[in-house]
Amino acid sequence: MVLGIDLGTSHARVAVVQDGTPTLIPLPGTDTTDLPSLIAVNGTGDLVVGAAARTEGQRAPRRAISGLKRLLGLKARSPQLRWLAPLLPFPVTPDANGDSGVEVRGRVISPTLFTAMLLRELKHAASAHLGRKPTRAVICAPTHFTDRQCAALREAASLAGLDAQRILTAPAAAALAYAHGRGLARKRVLVVDLGGGGLQVCVVQVTGDDLEVITTGGDATIGGMDFDARIAEAIASDLSEQGVPKPDHPLDWSPLRIAAESAKVALSTQEQVDVSLSSGTVPPLSRERVEALTADLAQRVTTVVRDVLESNALSPQGLDAVLLVGGQSATPMVRRRLEESLGVSVREDVDARGSVALGAALLGQGLLLAEAGKPAATVSEVLSSPLAVAERGGTLRRVLERNTRLPATKTLVLPSAPGPLELALFQGTPTQASDAEYLGQLTLDVERAGEVELHLALSADGALSLEATLPGVKRHAVTLVTEPLDDAAFDALLARSPLVPEPEPRPGGLLSGLKKLFGRR
Repeated sequence: MVLGIDLGTSHARVAVVQDGTPTLIPLPGTDTTDLPSLIAVNGTGDLVVGAAARTEGQRAPRRAISGLKRLLGLKARSPQLRWLAPLLPFPVTPDANGDSGVEVRGRVISPTLFTAMLLRELKHAASAHLGRKPTRAVICAPTHFTDRQCAALREAASLAGLDAQRILTAPAAAALAYAHGRGLARKRVLVVDLGGGGLQVCVVQVTGDDLEVITTGGDATIGGMDFDARIAEAIASDLSEQGVPKPDHPLDWSPLRIAAESAKVALSTQEQVDVSLSSGTVPPLSRERVEALTADLAQRVTTVVRDVLESNALSPQGLDAVLLVGGQSATPMVRRRLEESLGVSVREDVDARGSVALGAALLGQGLLLAEAGKPAATVSEVLSSPLAVAERGGTLRRVLERNTRLPATKTLVLPSAPGPLELALFQGTPTQASDAEYLGQLTLDVERAGEVELHLALSADGALSLEATLPGVKRHAVTLVTEPLDDAAFDALLARSPLVPEPEPRPGGLLSGLKKLFGRR
């Protein structure tokens, strides 16, 4: 048995394949399959997650945290926090290891610990439902997760007593759930996953139960939580007109955000909804007003989708299906804007909230079948964010490009002299090391001059491993040291890079000839 797990920013879900059918597993003692992705410190100082954390947050807002998954695997000095921190409903606090976290009642909560607690809850739900203890899982992650973030997810799974058999991108999982049992042949499918923590887009080609990702993209700054924040601000403004001051601490916004999320969900099927708050009474919220408040966010969704298609020379008319999944996808305006932009209808026969976990369960079942030598579902993914090494001075040299088919290998030849050779690895689209995600550094002890070969390998789910071949030394594994560096150590590491910046290419062809003709160089 291999579980399929969707660790959403707003809710988490677990599924399993039973008698050939993927099924969402309800939480013990309930009829819901949605575990709120919340953590709180209760009155006795214990950490709780899920519904218990939501209850604690309603009672004491400063004890509960939502959206913590957005920090998973990020160091406190991560460049991503420059744009992410202002979007979070809490201040970011570094822990003793230099990882990003959040302080609640005097203790710093790690996103990895939070994720492990969610996974334990889902594992417990599966055990109670199935009558046996699961130990293996396929776990879904956002397409933008770096190698470091996926490693943090694997660590959280291990802490929860689960072996992460595969890290699967959420849109690919949704596509697999859609394709199951349809007998599709070379059909091209666009998946738009608008969840609580971000927008993920991918285009896949499906044949039977075999899925090949063609391209990925997205925007981690557009998610359901960002829609909720707009609505919460409007509710706070309504309250202020009645003399109720706006919250002066980020965590005090929690009740307003919860009310905003509830109103948003209700407005997906209603034109108007009452908002219930202990702090005061506000006028009913209308769908028209909420759509006006969030129209620019919906427009950004369509812009990102168009950009992903156009950057890969894909047209909406070449798509066989468009899937819209994720909690925020229920918003009528998002669906309407997407259909207007693409000129293509969005499929209605998709479980928008459960398809990611269901698809993960299908891949988990496929892994079991493959182990038994039987035909099984397969997913071939691509690298969503390029890998690079730092040249001397901090310019990045791409080693593996975005959309590289996984698994993948690459050999980098480095000049060397006797002594230590140090190299820093990064992930992301920026061209400068200071703006990209630092993965770590490797150090090789070179005994004699010559060329060093660095072998990079990415697994089917993008996990990075390194080996090196030194002059006179057999090929061997290399460890990437991931501890954070202060500014001085970071700059010194870049200055010691064995790679010097490549010279700018000189103009050639007709343009070069014309410049020479007129005496210009």
